Amino acid sequence: KDIDILLVIGDRKSNNTKKLLEVGLACGIKTYQIESAQEIKMAWLHGKTRIGLTAGASTPDVIIKQVADKLK
Repeated sequence: KDIDILLVIGDRKSNNTKKLLEVGLACGIKTYQIESAQEIKMAWLHGKTRIGLTAGASTPDVIIKQVADKLK
């Protein structure tokens, strides 16, 4: 709950990723599920200073790194 927005990286068909999305939303956090860095909309980040990032268990490390690099 100490973040302004949560990005969940992973396949939209993944149950694990869906659960992470549900947890973020249940905590009252603005939460978006993405499959790649290209899906990030800069408008989501406007005025946000604390961005949480999590990923489904089967999400490749390279995709997670691309998202993290884009956020930097």
